[in-house]
Amino acid sequence: MHAGGSSGGNGAITNMQLAPLIDIALVLVIIFMVTAPMLDNQSALSVDLPKAATIEAKSQDNVTITLTGSGEVALNEDTIPMNKLEGELRKIVAKHPDRLVMIRADKQVTHKQTLELLGVAKRAGAKKLAIATLQRTRPTSKG
Repeated sequence: MHAGGSSGGNGAITNMQLAPLIDIALVLVIIFMVTAPMLDNQSALSVDLPKAATIEAKSQDNVTITLTGSGEVALNEDTIPMNKLEGELRKIVAKHPDRLVMIRADKQVTHKQTLELLGVAKRAGAKKLAIATLQRTRPTSKG
């Protein structure tokens, strides 16, 4: 007779221990739950975005320009001087002309500064432009 097997002549295992498999599955779920929030790191700069009721753009292939309330500028995740932004953005847009250029400006930033960033993006050759906002909760109609 085989250990953990059946007494049949064909040697087929009739009972399988599921507890070890379930343990492994639960450990993997816990690992993914712990590591998933760490992967959502968008930028090193902290920006307080204004709220708006909009549709969210897919961010995986976007080019992001970030402007903080203190005037710091970043292209994607790299802090960059404002006078070098257009040249660096032009290089990225030349390689990927179909990518969306997302402007992330702190809500303390003036409209003038945001329009200057939009102008820089247009001069660099960007065809698709968007301004990032936080999702505002829409009121639900009762009835």
